[in-house]
Amino acid sequence: MGLLYVLTRFISLRLEIASPIAIWISILTNFLLNNLWTFKKRETHIPFWARLFRYHMVSGLAGIVNYLILLLLVNLLGMHDLLSNLIGIAVGTGINYSLNSFWTWRVRRP
Repeated sequence: MGLLYVLTRFISLRLEIASPIAIWISILTNFLLNNLWTFKKRETHIPFWARLFRYHMVSGLAGIVNYLILLLLVNLLGMHDLLSNLIGIAVGTGINYSLNSFWTWRVRRP
């Protein structure tokens, strides 16, 4: 959200360009935070690089949903871009957490 603000307000990138950049950066940073903190104690058999790939697949889907909601709310309903992005983030977060919890950091079965 902060990066989108900086890219659109200070660097003057168009929303359609700034949003995918902000989403991609958030995918990278959120993977690292999830791997080091949220799912740190999960016993998984999935190697780091495979988790990174899976996370990108799932988060990419959630990012596309976020992006489409943002554009829909801004362009069709005339909502403020940051509020629209926040709504897109909320929907994307639900998709992201549930699918990554189930697939990327799946618990190892004994």
